Amino acid sequence: MTEIFNKLTEKDLTPDAYYVLNCIKEKVVPDDFVNKSIQVEKLKRTGWISENLTLTNKSLIFIKEINSFFKKTKKKTSQFLLGQDFTDKMQEYVEIFPNRKLSSGKYARVNIKNLETGFRWFFENYDYDWSVILKAAEKYVDEYSLKNYEYMRTSQFFIRKQCIDKTFESDLANYCEQINNNPDEETSYFKERIV
Repeated sequence: MTEIFNKLTEKDLTPDAYYVLNCIKEKVVPDDFVNKSIQVEKLKRTGWISENLTLTNKSLIFIKEINSFFKKTKKKTSQFLLGQDFTDKMQEYVEIFPNRKLSSGKYARVNIKNLETGFRWFFENYDYDWSVILKAAEKYVDEYSLKNYEYMRTSQFFIRKQCIDKTFESDLANYCEQINNNPDEETSYFKERIV
């Protein structure tokens, strides 16, 4: 956004003047929050519009340049989002999960290609690195190993699971937050029984 304001400043245009230029281009009447007559006179004087209120070539080129800032960028690659060695990290992640069927009837470990989509979503929405993610997965699996993996989510659904209202929830994000908030916490699940 700063780049747009810098471009306007370079061309000695105010946001109000640019708004009026766009209104002329789109053939709509500017709202009353802008003093149209002052802006139109300034735009005529500086060569942005002609006397008959049509855009000059200078205006058309500049509007096109500003509009280019709003075009969708190309889809980010997995390597860009997840890091150079993301396939190794995903393999390391999936191997944390037990190699068995869960009580839900699904396998705990999911194919890595299925995980990539989930991790792309995760890295676009959360700011955790792979070391925290792997620690969070280990903590999660350790907790459920005490319950014989009863009601444990698969490696895919641990990253994200779609709710009824079509939003996503992430247990991984919750566990990552726990790891970040308590970095020194050593969870020991094996307790000595004194008789």
